[in-house]
Amino acid sequence: MQLYYSATSPFARKVRVLINELKIQDQFDLLQIDPWTDSDLRQINPLCKVPTLVLNHKEVLFDSALICEYLSTLKEKNCVYPTERVSYFKSLRLQALADGAMAAVGRLYAELQKPEQLQAQAMMQRFAASQHSTLVWLEQHLDNFTEHFGIGEIAVACLLEYIDFRFPDSDWKSQHSQLATWLKMVAERESMQRTRFHVVP
Repeated sequence: MQLYYSATSPFARKVRVLINELKIQDQFDLLQIDPWTDSDLRQINPLCKVPTLVLNHKEVLFDSALICEYLSTLKEKNCVYPTERVSYFKSLRLQALADGAMAAVGRLYAELQKPEQLQAQAMMQRFAASQHSTLVWLEQHLDNFTEHFGIGEIAVACLLEYIDFRFPDSDWKSQHSQLATWLKMVAERESMQRTRFHVVP
């Protein structure tokens, strides 16, 4: 299988972390690209986004949540998705929240790269508010995190390190100390260490 990814995408990182957690790295060719400039990507994914997964029978999957769900079927007895119904949907809720916040953080960063006179202040305030309220919710609901590093926890870890990556001067850790402590613990996992965000020269 081929996985198209960017080293700066939190959604692609979520998929790569999951691949490492499931220990199925040998089943993939990882193709690092820039989705903004790669002319071939749109030929297989009309959204021209990463991650994009090309299966061995040439079917193509888009969207990180869908790709992660598929990956979870490749290995038996994994704990990435809870089997109990309530826990399963709580885990998906955690992933959905983190994914939504990732998008907000990314759009806020992109907006800040524009000349000040072109920045949409109302949208930036909305994106910043989404980031803040998500961190508050996560701090208040740490008891919803499982003892396993499941799909919800993976998404949250990728979100938190994405905030650090895009906004290294952010003081969110001092404001949400329990969440910061949790991140420090899971950031030591091999799957997180092997998939660190970085800018490609």
